Amino acid sequence: MSDGPHRSLRMRPGWKRLAERADNAAYGPEEVSNALIPALEEDCYAELPPHFIDALGNVYGEQDASLFREDLAPQLEQLRRAAGAGIGLVILEHAIQLSERGEVGSQAALRATAAALIDRAARGNRQVEEHYCRKSAQPRALNVRAKIEQGIGTARPEIEKLARRVLKFDTGPSPHLPKFSGLDDGVRF
Repeated sequence: MSDGPHRSLRMRPGWKRLAERADNAAYGPEEVSNALIPALEEDCYAELPPHFIDALGNVYGEQDASLFREDLAPQLEQLRRAAGAGIGLVILEHAIQLSERGEVGSQAALRATAAALIDRAARGNRQVEEHYCRKSAQPRALNVRAKIEQGIGTARPEIEKLARRVLKFDTGPSPHLPKFSGLDDGVRF
């Protein structure tokens, strides 16, 4: 007997924990969203080159310090090679789109990073759903997808906090999944 399709999921451990929570009816949307943030953070640490984040911060920092607002798209385009092939490239694409719409400054960098993290969460959700469709029944996959979508919706403020940490705007410790140690720490009723 299998422990569940999340065991054979070919994603990082954070996504496996998220899939396990989404598959278990005992976990509510809040617990699913609590597992989403570490999964996204794990993706950021694995895929984001630190020099890209520093370069992106420099571009927006110069814009914040400048009296005159100029189009950042050419400067951002120069960061394409440094962005890598993963989530960094998605952040860069969102930043370019925002600069073309006239949004500048560190808030634009924050919005671009948060949008990229939400895109990554949606992409991860589709990967989990596809895996569950292959390894289990269709209704089970739909339930997992719906719970992760609810978790994404619930986690939007936390995703913005993660974007602030990724961009090094906030330097606090990252939240981790709580460890339950006693009988009273179990699933909420």
